[in-house]
Amino acid sequence: MKRVKTRRKNFRISNPIGFSLFIAACLLTLGLIVTLIVAAVGYGPDAVQWVQGQIRGTVEEINEQPTFTPAPTAEPTETPEPIETPVVGTPNPSTPTPEPIGSMEDTPEPTKDPGAPLYGFIIGIDAGRDVSSKYTDEVAYNLEFANQLKSYLEDRGATVVLTRTSNDERLKESERGKLIKASDCDIALEVRSNHINKNSSGCYVRYGASKEYARELVNAYSEATGIKFQSGKKNGIEKETNDVIHYSGCPCVRLMMCNWDNPADRATIQDDATRQKICEAIYNVLLGRLKG
Repeated sequence: MKRVKTRRKNFRISNPIGFSLFIAACLLTLGLIVTLIVAAVGYGPDAVQWVQGQIRGTVEEINEQPTFTPAPTAEPTETPEPIETPVVGTPNPSTPTPEPIGSMEDTPEPTKDPGAPLYGFIIGIDAGRDVSSKYTDEVAYNLEFANQLKSYLEDRGATVVLTRTSNDERLKESERGKLIKASDCDIALEVRSNHINKNSSGCYVRYGASKEYARELVNAYSEATGIKFQSGKKNGIEKETNDVIHYSGCPCVRLMMCNWDNPADRATIQDDATRQKICEAIYNVLLGRLKG
């Protein structure tokens, strides 16, 4: 009879990972059983927590696997500043600015009407006194009225020359007279006021060789303003050849409009309606002298 030989079978682990999972499952089952037993016997919650901690530690050691650490990300480069897009219609700085066409200085004066009453005549007006005078209020008024009279005469066709155009100018009377002469004025007058005292009143005209011109002007002025002739001035005129009159080279007189120190006189010539009447009176005298 043939003898049967028994073979010893060796235990081999062909899959370590599977075996590890099997052991872990066994330990978990065993831990659950032990936990239930401890809880049942009454060892308290501390014992249960100790057993659970031992089981978790064992499982973590078995399942611990190497982790993958990603390569460090390169630092971001600086973001370039955005390029500004010019607004539509914005001029290019590199484009040269065109030269302006014409200028204010090139603007021609409006054409005067050849049919205007004073067309073709040049009239000189001297706003009396200047910045050197202590009568600053009168200095300013004289220029203000001279400008008003200038506009009035220009509206009727005249070309008007002012001997001063601001209150800061300092001109001698001889210089003013020479300016009138250099401008080829046909006729001229100076406007200013007298200073006596607050109780004196009156107007008058000083003249050189133009006595009739002086008489016509003072009469028309007194009628327009209601201001009487100043006391001591016969017929409201007085012969005096000052430098403005002397150097003007044309019929020229000095109109003393009032006594500036008298409040009533001053208020009269500053009244807008009266100033308009004065301009009209002077215009009629000038028109009669130039076309008479």
